[in-house]
Amino acid sequence: MMDDMEPRSLRVSFDGTDWLATDMDGNTFTLTAGDEVALPEITIPELPETVVVSTVLLPVEHLLSRSFSLPLAQTRFIDQEILGQELEEHSSEQAEDWWLAWQGGPSGAGVAGMMFGLPETVRKQIDAYEGWRQASYIGVDIWTRLNASLKANLKAKQFEDAVAVLDADASGICFGVCSGGDESQSSVGFWHGMRRLNWGAALLEHQCADLAENILRSLQVMGWNDDSGVAVGRLPVALEKALNLSLWKGESAELSSLPGRNEANLAIDVASDLNFRHGRWRAESPLGNLKPWRRTLAMAAALAVIWTTGMVWQNHRLNVQLKEAQQRIVTAFHTGLPNEAVMIDALAQLRKATGGKSAGASGHDATIWLRQIAGVHRVYQQTPWKIRELSFHDGKMTMSGVAADLQTTNRIREALQQQTGKTVKLLDTDLSGNQVKFRMTWS
Repeated sequence: MMDDMEPRSLRVSFDGTDWLATDMDGNTFTLTAGDEVALPEITIPELPETVVVSTVLLPVEHLLSRSFSLPLAQTRFIDQEILGQELEEHSSEQAEDWWLAWQGGPSGAGVAGMMFGLPETVRKQIDAYEGWRQASYIGVDIWTRLNASLKANLKAKQFEDAVAVLDADASGICFGVCSGGDESQSSVGFWHGMRRLNWGAALLEHQCADLAENILRSLQVMGWNDDSGVAVGRLPVALEKALNLSLWKGESAELSSLPGRNEANLAIDVASDLNFRHGRWRAESPLGNLKPWRRTLAMAAALAVIWTTGMVWQNHRLNVQLKEAQQRIVTAFHTGLPNEAVMIDALAQLRKATGGKSAGASGHDATIWLRQIAGVHRVYQQTPWKIRELSFHDGKMTMSGVAADLQTTNRIREALQQQTGKTVKLLDTDLSGNQVKFRMTWS
């Protein structure tokens, strides 16, 4: 288990027996997963609540590993369903038991590459633990190791012929064949195949020749030719002599100086394009539950901005119209009553000057007018329409407008009767065009 210090974020590697983790400060921890289980089962260790996992590398022996060749025009057409069908047709595996990740490139008349499968049982374990759900990268150790070794040795040179890549650690060797890539691109080509062989110190010492023959035979099956093919990577001195590679461009070291498998995995700064965390199984984040609603929230925010802008503009226009109306009233007052300097109630004063109704009567009419306007407003809130004219004269309201259809016009009339308590008469309607023009009156 971990010491007293519990790092916030861990990079984790599993070699089939032990779980090793490092934090951002380079501290190393051994994680305990409980009882050991037989291949191909994996038991995910539980973590303290304050710890999360960022990167996970799993051993290829515990995963599904297969090469593929498909008659597709581009690699972007490859998906889980196509590879699942390919898996079921050429093996006894069931696609539903594996969560697949893959990488490929152009090959002849189609595409080719490697696919790996994570057992669904492991995927469910990761989803079950809070600290593991946030892992953004879950990959295969052999893929990560061989890609890193290939990029480091080729140094951005293009290669069309098949290249053999070998990367040894204290307990075994990863090897594979790749062709048609460029290290300066996001992908170094496509892999014809990958394999790992594990050893003990005694096996490597006494059966080195048999091991070398096994490796060479596997590389040839993957499409590599020892007579003309380049080989790069890292090998133990004894195995490098036994292989006797014609174009060996890598490094050799004593077995005792090689790192352990987990240490070799975690020494790599992972930047791989093969990640089990893809598609609908992306890493969980604090806002993960909001992802399906992002577009809806963005549209709602945009509508809110549009609505607010419209309200601000409408308010501005109404203020302008109010000031213009007030100015017209002042102008009309001084035009009609040039000798009356004080303006208290412009409408009442003008009516009185022209011999119309008294100020008291006009105040009563104003009250009726306001009540009728309030009723019209309540109806408009429920069933909007376009008001063209609204007038009040001698206690009689007259309104003309445009509604969507005749049914809407009737609803407006009925609602006005209910709100005003008056008998609303529909004087005339014009059904020409796509809308209904109408005129109503009540008193």
